[in-house]
Amino acid sequence: MKFPRLNPFYQASLILVAAAVILVAVAILTDRRDLTSAALVISALVCLITGIFLALLSSSEPLDSRYMSLLPVQGCINLCSVCADLGISGNACMLPAGKNGRTRTMQFIPVAGYNGSPAEGDSFVTGQDTAGLVTVPNGEPLSREIRERDHLVIPHGLADTLVVVQEVAEGVLEIADHVTAETDGAVITVKMEGYRLVSGCRAVAAESPRCCTTNPCPVCSLFACLLAEGTGSVVQVERCSPDADVPAVTAVFTLFP
Repeated sequence: MKFPRLNPFYQASLILVAAAVILVAVAILTDRRDLTSAALVISALVCLITGIFLALLSSSEPLDSRYMSLLPVQGCINLCSVCADLGISGNACMLPAGKNGRTRTMQFIPVAGYNGSPAEGDSFVTGQDTAGLVTVPNGEPLSREIRERDHLVIPHGLADTLVVVQEVAEGVLEIADHVTAETDGAVITVKMEGYRLVSGCRAVAAESPRCCTTNPCPVCSLFACLLAEGTGSVVQVERCSPDADVPAVTAVFTLFP
């Protein structure tokens, strides 16, 4: 039999109700009938009322994050396998809207390292300076939904864009307990602690760590798209490393001049 998973607020409400029962039991068993007993009863009442409010106002978690995290895994692996068969081994680069005349942000997977040359073409880019595969980023559906539903506006400038990445991860998607986005020159590091979809990251990394850089998952792809649009620069996915012991993921990106 599988017991339902309780969110932290509902768990806290159960703890408060249990505390109220214990306090009342202590007051009855000691039978002091003085100010101490009255304080115990009042404390129990406060715990009970607070617990009821937490139980009523907390929302349930109908979807198991372990299963949800596995939904995009095979799609990411499949495209990475196709790229490997075609001899495409470069890291994914997000080309912001307006770059090379494009009207939307696109993902470019170069055959080798990307040198910043124009990547012109609809699906396949072939040229003397650069060649590779152009696809719609996995984070595009998320980006479009957040813009339409939550009225997301991408700021101009790296500092403000890093704040947006943190707010989207923590406040909008609620996929991590704590997110930090830091920059060191052209290198941007995003670390997600308490990441709820870490099972999917570990499954992709178990297949090949190259999958995360060749065709990043929707979350890392979304971060790269936001950074590309906020800075107007090409953003390359350098690394995505899930922690083996705790639910944490570190993603590293590079800005092209």
